[in-house]
Amino acid sequence: MRASITSGLLALLALSQVVPTSASDKFTLRLPRQMPAWAEKLSPYLAGFSIEMDRWPDWAGERVGKPNEYFNQILRNLGERTGHMPFLRVGANSQDRATIDLDFEVMNATFPEPTESVPQPEADRIFIGRDFYALSGNLPPGTSFMWGLNLKALNRSETVAQARLLADTFQGDRANLTKHVRLANVEIGNEPDFYGQNRRFLYQGTFGSEWDMHNYTDTWADYAQAVGDVIDLGSGGPTLSPGAYTGFNYPDWTVTGTLMGGLLNDDDIRSHTDQFTLHGYSGGFGPELRVVPGSLMDKDTIRSNLTSKIPNISALQAQGLKVILGETNSYANHGIPGLSNTVESAIWAVDWLLLAASLGVERLYFHHGVGFRYSTVQPVAGADTDDGLNITRPHILPSYHAFLIVNEAIGTSGNAYVAEVPSLTPNLTAYGIWEDQQLARLIVLNSQVYLGEGKKPTINVSLDGFSAEITATMKLLRSEATTSKSGLTWAGQSFETVSGEPQGDVQEDLVKGGRFTLPASSIALLSFGNNTMRA
Repeated sequence: MRASITSGLLALLALSQVVPTSASDKFTLRLPRQMPAWAEKLSPYLAGFSIEMDRWPDWAGERVGKPNEYFNQILRNLGERTGHMPFLRVGANSQDRATIDLDFEVMNATFPEPTESVPQPEADRIFIGRDFYALSGNLPPGTSFMWGLNLKALNRSETVAQARLLADTFQGDRANLTKHVRLANVEIGNEPDFYGQNRRFLYQGTFGSEWDMHNYTDTWADYAQAVGDVIDLGSGGPTLSPGAYTGFNYPDWTVTGTLMGGLLNDDDIRSHTDQFTLHGYSGGFGPELRVVPGSLMDKDTIRSNLTSKIPNISALQAQGLKVILGETNSYANHGIPGLSNTVESAIWAVDWLLLAASLGVERLYFHHGVGFRYSTVQPVAGADTDDGLNITRPHILPSYHAFLIVNEAIGTSGNAYVAEVPSLTPNLTAYGIWEDQQLARLIVLNSQVYLGEGKKPTINVSLDGFSAEITATMKLLRSEATTSKSGLTWAGQSFETVSGEPQGDVQEDLVKGGRFTLPASSIALLSFGNNTMRA
């Protein structure tokens, strides 16, 4: 068993630190002499996509056999960096508003009017048609899915009907349409801790006080048994995925209470359940909020948000369950314009992904919707898809670069481990990536704010532990300012193209003497090749 997360962090704080040299913009980063015992193995599927179900055809393509080539290219860019295509979770709020209606070929949906707080609302009704799940086959070969089923309706027959159509699509008569992709997980219900009362936020959901953690536990177990009767959950088949808790209804809803309440008491259900999902955002958006550049990528805030999940992570790991952030992103209600759709979101997302991984989270599904300001990509163009970038074609948003960088840091070995290399400055963050016990790569983030006036700040970094015989190359994420929404380049290439394919030649700088300069609001990825760091 690994050393405890808490003791590991404290030990690494003592081992590695950033020490000011002669000026506020010069720091020495002390590298660990060996891979920390608490380093966590990195999954090549760490960065996943959560897709709001109500506009699924915009992502997958409107008809079977007619994929969205732009979105597929965006996924292939990521798959090339790890050797594995990203996971997709399809569901979220709209999964609990869905019903089967086979009169429709693909789907139909109705939407409420936009509001100032939610300019891109989710559908209030969804009708799942014959080919809805079959659109999964439009995605690139090797893509894995977690599909969501409706629990909130508390209509067992409806949930089973959805499961039956899903099974027919991936395992039955229509499996030829999806033979190159995989159904990995089945999620029954989304954010059940918001179905009823929330004393903490004085929120009243659809149900009253009778809907509680214990009611959910019994209901989910019953529905899971029914779903398992129509979907083959045997060896190599999909697994069940409980939870999807917001975390905003503590202490009335807890992971430990759910497990002690008997969620997995049935041996058959337990044998087909290998993960539990939690949801987590940095905060929520409201029109009254003031945009403060730097607040999203604030180092202390990120750590406060994620370390609060350590008790749940520990409890789930003790039960042999994978810990998944089944829905996450910057700010709930689809993001804050001026933060969630700027280069700041990329810096935040790299830190968020790697810190979560270093705490034991296996995968994070970043939530996406058409027009959402926190999406990494806009899959279609139209009058109702305004994400604040004023681009009238399918395009990426700045946070997409975080997925590129993290996947490149993970690499293709299948044997990469991560641990934070803590710093004592609020603007510098570093993570080590180890392979075969040796430091293979280093990610360094500069979260200094630069709004475009005057000289751009920089941090001059010196690596303590970098000997003269070691060579390293460095790739940089560059932008004009912290608030930039476009014009970003990663290693000299632009991914802001019509096709989604990168444009330009890859640029790498040679790191000499263990010293390099990192501009404000930028990210560096250092690769050490076959060299080994100081033993």
